Amino acid sequence: MLKRKVSLEDFYKWYSQNKEELLNKATAGEKFNDKLKEEFLQEWPLDRILTMSIDEYVIGKGQQNKSLCYALEKGKYKNLFLGISGGSASKFGIYWNKKTNKYKDQANNEISELDQRFSKLKSDLYEIIKEGIRFNFENPIFDMKRSTNEFIGRSAVVTKLLCIYSEGDPFFGVNINSQKEFWNHFVSQTNQGGPYLQNHKIIELVSKTYPELEPSKLGTMLFEYSKLFMENKEDNSTMDSSNNFRHQLTQSLLKSPNLILRGAPGTGKTRLAKDIAKELTNGNKDQIGFVQFHPSYDYTDFVEGLRPVSNGDGAIEFKLQDGIFKEFCQKAKEAQKTGGQDNFDESWTKLTDAINEKQGQYLFPRSSVPASLNSQGNVKFDSPVATKENVYLLYKGEETHLKYQTYHKIVLDHMKESYGLCDYVSPTIDTDKKFVFIIDEINRGEISKIFGELFFSIDPGYRGEKGSVSTQYANLHETDEKFYIPENVYIIGTMNDIDRSVDTFDFAMRRRFRFVEVTAESQVGMLDDVLGDEAKEAKKRLRNLNAAIENVQELNSHYHIGPSYFLRLKEVKFDYELLWSDYLQPLLEDYVRGSYDEAETLETLKKAFDLTKNEQKDQAVADNNEGDENDDADH
Repeated sequence: MLKRKVSLEDFYKWYSQNKEELLNKATAGEKFNDKLKEEFLQEWPLDRILTMSIDEYVIGKGQQNKSLCYALEKGKYKNLFLGISGGSASKFGIYWNKKTNKYKDQANNEISELDQRFSKLKSDLYEIIKEGIRFNFENPIFDMKRSTNEFIGRSAVVTKLLCIYSEGDPFFGVNINSQKEFWNHFVSQTNQGGPYLQNHKIIELVSKTYPELEPSKLGTMLFEYSKLFMENKEDNSTMDSSNNFRHQLTQSLLKSPNLILRGAPGTGKTRLAKDIAKELTNGNKDQIGFVQFHPSYDYTDFVEGLRPVSNGDGAIEFKLQDGIFKEFCQKAKEAQKTGGQDNFDESWTKLTDAINEKQGQYLFPRSSVPASLNSQGNVKFDSPVATKENVYLLYKGEETHLKYQTYHKIVLDHMKESYGLCDYVSPTIDTDKKFVFIIDEINRGEISKIFGELFFSIDPGYRGEKGSVSTQYANLHETDEKFYIPENVYIIGTMNDIDRSVDTFDFAMRRRFRFVEVTAESQVGMLDDVLGDEAKEAKKRLRNLNAAIENVQELNSHYHIGPSYFLRLKEVKFDYELLWSDYLQPLLEDYVRGSYDEAETLETLKKAFDLTKNEQKDQAVADNNEGDENDDADH
């Protein structure tokens, strides 16, 4: 099968080869969209969004309710520009739950202040469409990380409406975020503007480069082109054909979120793990974590544990702190959230600063007890304490059974009245942003001691909240919140096949990982990148040496020498004798130590290392002839 590489040039080449078929399909799509778009705009002019009732908006009340959401997802306009079916009705922000006969939000919570919430939702939808069709992507509402617009993360819904309400065809009917890596080959997505600006720029780029392609037909053509890569994903028709092996591993990781790269020493497993992580995260370093296990590493380093900290008075106290992996997972969870409205931290800081200024004499309107801050930074009313974590739970409207709940409510109300705390709007959960955590030499740590109860959560079948567990220090937490590994976290481990600690690798953990062998031969390409013209000889010596290793009794391919060792040729100025004596021989001596013919085996390996391929063949023929002569002599 033909291997393709995504590019604007490849798109046009493919278009030229299939021009007649594509134009027919695109023309039919254009007529279909034009007709339905006209009908939609008559029924739903943009200003109607601001005046519609909640029942004119929500989905969930059946086809008889000709609501906007129903019409867009399941009704008359479901195929207009792009389909947005799939997932839950919560993607529209508010929906009608038939079982409970109540309006609920995207977190499936009952909405208490319905009128206020729906008013904001209408305003947000109207604003993002209005600014989008004006191409005003510098507007703060298009800041993908900081926007408080409820629809900023609902890319399918917003893209469909931008296509409908725009004059001309400045957008095309594809949800960019459903195949982000693919579309980044045309125009990279940025935080400011996100998939909406990216969509618009792709249309601009293609139209400017190939003026004969009509924008009204581009949506169909671009979508058909993208399908080539969706359909052939398993057949190496890759977006990164320059390194097929790495791309295959990336696809393996997407299917099995726990991957271990195993192989002989020096095969570049760590480097490969980092390359896979870069490919999966589009090179975003903030989405990649790294740790190297060792025998002293434990649960408190990895998940959470008590750490000594100074309390500011010169005394030392122990404080519960998250470990590197838990911190990484929390960051991944936060990255899933887009939009929403939450200024709690800012408001809490203003409150605590004001309390500090009063030096323990701060009075809340509904309390006669002066308040101060304790050593953890929480609000103390004599004996009762209102913690930041619990006030935040109340702020989000979560069900709580708090000790001193009245005092927590006093603090929350005061923050709203005096410190600008706005109403909480839960963000949209979008798992598209991927995070990769690399565990180098994973087998060198005592796995059961490091992971603890995460044995359960790490299982691919229990990612997300269904895999929630109470950690070993749960009794020290101020809330009952459990820990889980989010669906957008991928784990890559590396391990040497011949490391003695492989034998102790926990079988329960083995079952939770996919193991892929990285052979020396699969990675010899790294020598071309570093050694240039000298790589040819290095490869010959490497292959000859590894062939000889396999012929040694009790050794096999697991004991191959990886190409990483030969990268040191630059350091030793291509002195192969120095490479042998300082780097290769010590390792090979460990391999054969204690064997009956240790010295003879090393000599054989050295000869193989010194010979080129042709010389090795000649030597093999000579050895065979010598053997034949000896056999004749014996007879």
